[in-house]
Amino acid sequence: MKLTVLGKYGPFPKNGGATSSYLLQVANKNILLDVGAGAFSRLLHYIKPEDIDVIILSHFHFDHTSDIGVLIYYFQSLFAKGYTKKPLVFCPEDGGALAQTVIDCPYFDVNLVRGGEISMVEDIDLDFYEMRHPVQSVGVKISHGGKVFAYTGDTNTTVSLDDLFEGSDLVLADGAFLQKDWNENLPHLCVERIVQLCNKYGNKSIISHINPKYSEEDLQKSVENSTCEIAQEGKSYII
Repeated sequence: MKLTVLGKYGPFPKNGGATSSYLLQVANKNILLDVGAGAFSRLLHYIKPEDIDVIILSHFHFDHTSDIGVLIYYFQSLFAKGYTKKPLVFCPEDGGALAQTVIDCPYFDVNLVRGGEISMVEDIDLDFYEMRHPVQSVGVKISHGGKVFAYTGDTNTTVSLDDLFEGSDLVLADGAFLQKDWNENLPHLCVERIVQLCNKYGNKSIISHINPKYSEEDLQKSVENSTCEIAQEGKSYII
């Protein structure tokens, strides 16, 4: 497996950055995890959009889905020329007008998912988990060839976090806050909580959904002497 960070910020990017979007390449499949602002142009550095096999939308907040409409326009232009391959899309149903746009899209093969559901794409296992966020949000474990990758999407503390971390080789996690600004009533985790979970389960985490107000120096201090890294846009991680 190879994970490439297309966009790491939320709820909006720094100058020149992009919001949450990630390309996971598993065996011969290209899996796009969320499609935030700026994701489409970043994706073009790595693959053609028509080479996307699977799109997983964790939820329908704009910093995770802003470029899904642009991607739809792209596929519309392909289908007008006779192209017929539809990417598989996995997403929650609860997401208002934007969710309905995706569900009704004639260029996608849409599968609605909730926590506790399991799907397969050939020999790749997808296990979905209900996360804790103001709107319905799902995390996912992706398993293939003895390797396990997990993505939290947006969440604060919940029992599903332990399920995602346990047994995973790498967890792409929501670290929108530093401990000094965090509490249990917020919609996101803090970096230090992710470090604690990695220490508990003995795995590694790439911490993303970075609030642009934080300096890189403060973020790096928060993961010192741990198995966690702050996500870097354009960087690839081998799992």
